[in-house]
Amino acid sequence: MAVKDEAPVPVESGKMARIELLERRIRAANAQRTLYGSVLAGKLAMHQTDLECLFIITLGTDVTPGQLAQETGLTSGAITGVIDRIERAGYIRRVRDTGDRRRVFLEPVWPRIEEIRAINRRANRAWLDELARYSDAELDVLLDFADRNYHAAINATVALRKEPARKPRGKD
Repeated sequence: MAVKDEAPVPVESGKMARIELLERRIRAANAQRTLYGSVLAGKLAMHQTDLECLFIITLGTDVTPGQLAQETGLTSGAITGVIDRIERAGYIRRVRDTGDRRRVFLEPVWPRIEEIRAINRRANRAWLDELARYSDAELDVLLDFADRNYHAAINATVALRKEPARKPRGKD
């Protein structure tokens, strides 16, 4: 299914129209990636939240349960359950900090992580082929954009968490 655009953006339409179109396409891609994550989690017999937390763990260094809870917004009890399930599945192990035995790091089990990456490489072959069409300079721009987009998403998530929740309609 193609992303619905109200109309093609004419070259002379201006920067704001292009930014709005880019934002729409990013939202569409994000929705599709969320659906992809759900299917992947199912194939791995995992909860989608567990898989997303695993991705966060693999992207960080010296990730602690507290940091994972903070980044995801999950409670410490919920994070403990997530970590227990991921560890039982063999994707991470808890490693005590040698400098402070009270602190625990969540260490990826890289051979198991590579199994997931192999699935992603097969499933995302067309995506990788598309990226290979870009020059090194263009890839640098895309990398810069991805970094800025990621940090903006983190900031938006933090800001949204601080806002009060809305009451369901019809409830006072």
